[in-house]
Amino acid sequence: MSPEVGQACFEYVLKNLDLTEDEWLFFLKNDFIGNPILAQYNFGGSEVIASPTTLRYMKVLVDIMKLFDIDRIETVTEVGSGYGGQCRILMNVLPIQRYNLVDLPEALALTEKFLTALNQPGDLRYLDGKHLYQDAPCDLFISDYAFSELGKPAQDIYIEKILSKAKAGYVTWDGDFFAEMGMYDGYTLEEFVSMIPDAAVLQENPITTSPDNRLIVWGCK
Repeated sequence: MSPEVGQACFEYVLKNLDLTEDEWLFFLKNDFIGNPILAQYNFGGSEVIASPTTLRYMKVLVDIMKLFDIDRIETVTEVGSGYGGQCRILMNVLPIQRYNLVDLPEALALTEKFLTALNQPGDLRYLDGKHLYQDAPCDLFISDYAFSELGKPAQDIYIEKILSKAKAGYVTWDGDFFAEMGMYDGYTLEEFVSMIPDAAVLQENPITTSPDNRLIVWGCK
């Protein structure tokens, strides 16, 4: 993720969250592991040195706090857990009791290593995305890019086992970007939205990877 995206996310967070210095330092501990590329960001007299990815995770936190009744979010399922940075930020702000991380085994091994290194407490469950045999209902479903980059067979499994049983959802959709390059064989945005009752499509703000990105949300307050 580019420094320009990091700057946009930094400004978005500052405009929407009043964080103390200690709270900022806590979030920025995400960058203590793995030697990420850091940059310096300035806005309105505030300054941080951070990875743009961490700032984007904080931006997603802001979105969730604005869109949903966070007091009702006790169980979260994230498809495409990456290295676990989003999980750590959300679990330490929202009243989450259980966090399901769904990805390939290799990615989950990295996620577990990261969260363990930062002593992340809570009920963390690592679910192999290739072997989802049981339903996984949750209060909030999250997927930043990952779901919209899958093929239809995998998407169908996630819809059946997770999305259809999620009370609320937040999906960053970039499938149209990959479809234009002939690299995507999943559902279209319109097809996916038609499967989710009361789903709304929002413009991503700030734009992170492509102007074609959209947010699909449901169960909003």
